[in-house]
Amino acid sequence: MYIEPHMIPHETLEIFSLLWWQSNIVTLSLILFFLLLGKWFNPENRNNLAKVIGVVLIFRTVGVHFYWNYLGIWTIETSLPLHLCGLSAILSGIVLFWRKQWAYECLFFWGIPGAFHSLMTPEFTSGKSGLLFYEYYLSHGGIILSAIYLTWILGMRPRKGSWWKVFLWSQLLLPVIGLINWIVNANYMYLFTKPIANNPFLIGEWPWYLLNIELMALLHFFIVYLPFVYLNRQAEANESVRGLSV
Repeated sequence: MYIEPHMIPHETLEIFSLLWWQSNIVTLSLILFFLLLGKWFNPENRNNLAKVIGVVLIFRTVGVHFYWNYLGIWTIETSLPLHLCGLSAILSGIVLFWRKQWAYECLFFWGIPGAFHSLMTPEFTSGKSGLLFYEYYLSHGGIILSAIYLTWILGMRPRKGSWWKVFLWSQLLLPVIGLINWIVNANYMYLFTKPIANNPFLIGEWPWYLLNIELMALLHFFIVYLPFVYLNRQAEANESVRGLSV
């Protein structure tokens, strides 16, 4: 049985409040700035910029744990990077250096929908005082930036059928995370209690909200994959035309 551990209460941000607008406009503007900068650069500098972004994101991923410890709020029950955005944050920096296809696809399908919802309906699991507020937006904005940069600037693409394959592989994580939750009395991936964020997809109580999250995850994976259905068909058509002209 899950017992809520002693921790800093989660905090939210009122949707459409002035601070909500300011935070998201600044975050999305910075994402767009680095994407356009990468598009303007030549191939060598695009790779160099990817490495700079990767270093910043890796430093954030590691450094935030030291900061939590400095504040006295690091706990094994709440601070391990075992939420989906936590795993995506790890990948966001690493994949900019280590461009493995499977890791990119996990980042793409986990990160874009997950981080987008985190920006739209924020839940600050470590509070939002001081640097914690800015770290939240750096983390989630960095996930989206990394996934889109790898795709739009560096030319990586999710493979055919990868959306449902990543979804199936993700299911293997759930019993592992559930076991960790049981051992340390945690709520990673919100398997025991649902988030407090005002998200329209969080319907019902346990375990029904989990089923809804699963269905919505599958739908979101498919939605972010949809543009590549068109692009793949276009590439196949162009290949056929080239084949006929030879």
